[in-house]
Amino acid sequence: MNKNELLEYIDNNSTAITIFKDKVRTEQEAKNKKRQPAKRWNEAKIERNVDKFTDDFISNVYDKIYKEMKANRNTPSQEWINFLETNEILDDLEESVSMMEIGED
Repeated sequence: MNKNELLEYIDNNSTAITIFKDKVRTEQEAKNKKRQPAKRWNEAKIERNVDKFTDDFISNVYDKIYKEMKANRNTPSQEWINFLETNEILDDLEESVSMMEIGED
């Protein structure tokens, strides 16, 4: 399973990605309102930034799971899915993202 397949699997079987994107988007929009009017970002730039944060987030999740299950390039997708289900990774991820605070303090 590669990073994009993991993203698709998480997105299809959990609300973690949706919650994460919503939190990042809310934070980015709040930051944008604080910018001078001439320097404000348009919606497309905000969405690109949300996508970048999401990509970084999935990369971190992928790397942690990869190391935890001692995977390699040839590890079949079903083995990944079994690992995710057996260890309740999606439930834990969803709970963690729900509790996550994104933004400036």
